[in-house]
Amino acid sequence: MPAQSAEQLWKAYNETTDTNGTIYQTRWFGQQSNPAEVQALTDGILAGTQTATTTPLDDYTAERVAIPQAGDYNVLLDGDMKPVAILKTVVSELIPFYRVSAEHAYHEAVGDRTLADWRKIKTAEFTPNLEAHDRKLDADTPMVSEVFEVVYRAD
Repeated sequence: MPAQSAEQLWKAYNETTDTNGTIYQTRWFGQQSNPAEVQALTDGILAGTQTATTTPLDDYTAERVAIPQAGDYNVLLDGDMKPVAILKTVVSELIPFYRVSAEHAYHEAVGDRTLADWRKIKTAEFTPNLEAHDRKLDADTPMVSEVFEVVYRAD
């Protein structure tokens, strides 16, 4: 039976590991205002199709949110904002937009999983937020490139 809260899921995970004392955050992928998008991304993560993500550094600084670090834990929320899994950040690096690799783009599972399609889709996705912060997306725009793994599932 799935956990009723992020705290309960984290507690269940802690009972199977030596992570007691480690902190976690809740996290979802996509726009919270679009539950279908969040659910589709969650399904991809749970299926093992999506194991990476990229976010403009400006999104973290504008929202005053901590940049993911290797070893961080997150309780993954689904489209209904219910906890479904625990993610662990494996890699987190700051790189320019055009240095995101074809391998990373493939693991983000965006579009047809090619780097060209990733760049096209991510340009359309990132541009409005960057422009809202008086920034412009270009080859050197700093990106937080993250790789994660599912380490525990609610089911």
